[in-house]
Formats: sequence, C-alpha cells, structure tokens
Amino acid sequence: MLDEKDRLTDSLITQKHIASGYNLAAAEASNTQLKDTFLNILKDEHLIQHEIFNEMSNHGWYQPKPANINDINQNMNKWSQELQRVQSTAYSRPGTQQGNYQASFPQYGFQTGAGMQQMGSEVQHQTMYRPPQNPMV
Repeated sequence: MLDEKDRLTDSLITQKHIASGYNLAAAEASNTQLKDTFLNILKDEHLIQHEIFNEMSNHGWYQPKPANINDINQNMNKWSQELQRVQSTAYSRPGTQQGNYQASFPQYGFQTGAGMQQMGSEVQHQTMYRPPQNPMV
C-alpha cells in the first residue's frame, strides 16, 4: 500500500513526464492555434506540478539543495565559451561576412544569478544567443 509521500512522488514524476510531452508537442506544432493550445495545457501542467512540489516541500519530503553560485558561474562561463567557439566557426565559413551573419543571431543580455541574491556588487552581464521567439505565442 502506498502512503501519501509515495503517491505524491509518483504524481510529481508523472507530471514532469506529461509536461515534457506537451512541451515537445508545442515545439513541433505547425499550426499556431494548436501550438497555443499545447502551451496553455503545458502551463496548467506546470501549475499542477508546482502544487505537488509545494505539498511535498511542506511535509519535508522534497527539499532541493540550493544552487551554488560558483557552480552556476562556472557553467555559464563554459557555455559562453562554447557559444563563442560556435559563432567563430560560423563566421569563418567561406562566403560568409561576419557583419551579415551576426545579424541573423539575435542577442539577448542576461544577468548571472538573476532572481537570486547577488554577492556584493559583482553583477555580471553576458550576451548569449537564444533562438528567436515566436511572436504569435
């Protein structure tokens, strides 16, 4: 017989699986209305997942370890270097002019540790590539 903790754990795992399915469906939908429908369902699934997480957290059954800011910064630096490597490879393609090619990569700024308490005044700003967002969504 499953107790409440086991039922909630199973429900949380199931919700994560369901959300990943709707995320994939939304990403691959070619019809705007269908994509919007999948995104609305995905949002609902995330809310359900969050409610289950809160219930487990309130009982002390799910206590994620806080992220280490040094690990986050190390990973951000690693992926920023990888982005620069990929972009420099793309720029070095024959017949590609850097100025024209750069225009096809929208640039988005982000702040390392956004949403988290900053350590002193060491706020870092980096530029990263993000795929274009669908303006219809």
